[in-house]
Amino acid sequence: MNKVSNSQNHSNVLGINKRLGVYRYYCKRISTTEILPNGKNHTIDKLMIMLEQKKNEYAVSVVHPISEFIHLSLKKGGIPSIKTQEQVANSIVNFLNFVFIENHAKYMLSSIKDLLFEHGEDYLNVYGLTGRNNAPVKKETVKRCEGNLTRLYYFLAKKNILNHITINDFDFKEYTYEDLRVNREPESPFINVNYPNNDEEIFLIHDLPRELIIPFIQTAYTYTPRIALGVAFQCFGGLRAGEVVNISRTGITPSGEFGLYGFQVILKNRNFRPELKDIKGKGTVKKPRRQGIFPFNGELLQLLYKTHIEKYKATDGSNALFSNRDGRAMEKFTYQREFRKLKNSFLTLLLEAKDPLLRTYGLELSSAKWSTHIGRGIFSNLIAADATNVLQVMTARGDDNPMSSITYLNNADKMLRLLKGNYNDMYMDLLEVKEDFISGLELNSRNH
Repeated sequence: MNKVSNSQNHSNVLGINKRLGVYRYYCKRISTTEILPNGKNHTIDKLMIMLEQKKNEYAVSVVHPISEFIHLSLKKGGIPSIKTQEQVANSIVNFLNFVFIENHAKYMLSSIKDLLFEHGEDYLNVYGLTGRNNAPVKKETVKRCEGNLTRLYYFLAKKNILNHITINDFDFKEYTYEDLRVNREPESPFINVNYPNNDEEIFLIHDLPRELIIPFIQTAYTYTPRIALGVAFQCFGGLRAGEVVNISRTGITPSGEFGLYGFQVILKNRNFRPELKDIKGKGTVKKPRRQGIFPFNGELLQLLYKTHIEKYKATDGSNALFSNRDGRAMEKFTYQREFRKLKNSFLTLLLEAKDPLLRTYGLELSSAKWSTHIGRGIFSNLIAADATNVLQVMTARGDDNPMSSITYLNNADKMLRLLKGNYNDMYMDLLEVKEDFISGLELNSRNH
């Protein structure tokens, strides 16, 4: 026995209670008839996203309100073709089944209201690995699915349906129609998506060339200032992304005026966002400790810290050092998304530089895989350059396992003089960067 009902009221988003039976999402094609102005009947085919509940011998299906998304009007007018509807609907159905049915025990979600960006990222990564029924898929196919999920999340955010995501969490790109009308669409909020590699191997890197470290942090100050201090803490203190977002304003002690001689940071899990259920998305501290932030460039640290505490203060009562655009404590996922913006801006500056060496760096870094963890690698190599034994590197990194630190003793170039107290020499070494690169940073800063 099967019953179908219709529900398109977004004020009461359908939820799932696993105790009441077995659920699944699926697509259903229906036909509706409308009367044209000339009096003739016109049949319209539409695809609906259905939610089915099975219990005992009965199955009840309802039209899920999210079906409205696949019927959104096209910019040129009318609704998408049935083929386009089917392609979009299949992406959404597979995603909903992945999050709410197949991984219910992992995410413990019962309503679309609780979706987070990392749920979409997890699905895209699994989809890229397994595809359809373990059949391989191409990178372009995953990107098409990513586009559908991006528009879905933005659609839900615009309707204020999501508890933890607003339209302020999206970045946008502009494009121009043939008639010169300018429009914009949301960029993908999903970071660290591992696309299928159908061509050549992509290498993972853990360090930047010495002369790019300071420009990289300066790029963060210009293009992603909300996380610039965190990027410096990663490069000069070896912090992980999850540890950065767990710092409180009162858990940091500057040495010297505004941190001229570094910082001492208390790292522990603070649970700034208790309403978020997914620990992975919030970010955690791997090893609670007191971590030193080394003054490899005290003047730059001063500028970043002073600017940060004056401009970016959490307004949710959490006392978090890092906050998002809405004033709430920043979660790891948002930090990673901002870091991706920084990475893209930095690569663009390198690739467009006049200096051939900088363009070469840009090509090499563009073909490699790297993310927030590169900051910890940068710090490890700085420390290892003058370390005489593995214990020194372990202490600086906050490691328990010597094997995590010993690698950096083998390939360190002589860069760090901090352990010998030669701070001024270290500043000069790190600040020896190409003039046209700095000029490019200043020019872009003025343009922005």
